[in-house]
Amino acid sequence: MNKFDEIRSDFVMIGSLDSTASDSLQRTEEWLEKRKGRFTGSKIKELMGCGRSTSKMVWGRDEKLVDLGAKAEKYIYNVGKERLTGLRSMSASSKQMDHGTEHEPLLIQQLIDDGVITDFEELGFEYFGDYKNGGASVDGICTYKGERVALELKCWVSWDGHFKRMYQQVHEGHDDFWQHQSEMLATGTKKCLYVVAAPMQVEQYDIQIVKASETHQQCILDRCKIADKAIELWDVHPYPVALEIACAEFTK
Repeated sequence: MNKFDEIRSDFVMIGSLDSTASDSLQRTEEWLEKRKGRFTGSKIKELMGCGRSTSKMVWGRDEKLVDLGAKAEKYIYNVGKERLTGLRSMSASSKQMDHGTEHEPLLIQQLIDDGVITDFEELGFEYFGDYKNGGASVDGICTYKGERVALELKCWVSWDGHFKRMYQQVHEGHDDFWQHQSEMLATGTKKCLYVVAAPMQVEQYDIQIVKASETHQQCILDRCKIADKAIELWDVHPYPVALEIACAEFTK
């Protein structure tokens, strides 16, 4: 079994916290509008998908950056259409998403009560620095062991979801790897505190520390800019041709 930083909490929360008591900076009309037509952390994994020929190639090589997979092309289409028409796609919902929305504030309070984090600051949709066509909706930033870190929470309804997140140390193929990197890019932090609650409660949870990768973060920005160029070319070229031209110009 791979070894990784993990903290297990057996604390029991005393009292209760109304997760609807405070105004959230996320899932509001303003938040939805800010994300519209932009590449977002929760979907950035799709943008970073590659074709088979470069799937095992290391990131940082141009050949991999311009070999976009089918999911990446579809995601660029969705973002581009939102950007050019001003029309948002309807956000899908599920019991899992509803559970997470309801329980994440409770998990934050649990982490504070347990003394795991201090100085928590809620965030909304944060841009990738000077690049304004992409960003991430970070759960917040906090102090963990004396260091300011990004905070990413997952509240699951089953052990299957928990297994996918916590069985191994977060790596390039992990479901949330690209989301973590985008959140650290957006907040300028070097580490992400990744907390996954056991199913249907918040009193027990597991923790990993994920470190920022400058190489992967630069690849996020490069992919976004390739996509931007393709979208700009849609008015004069068919969609696939526009993407081919954008990729060719990137490698010049």
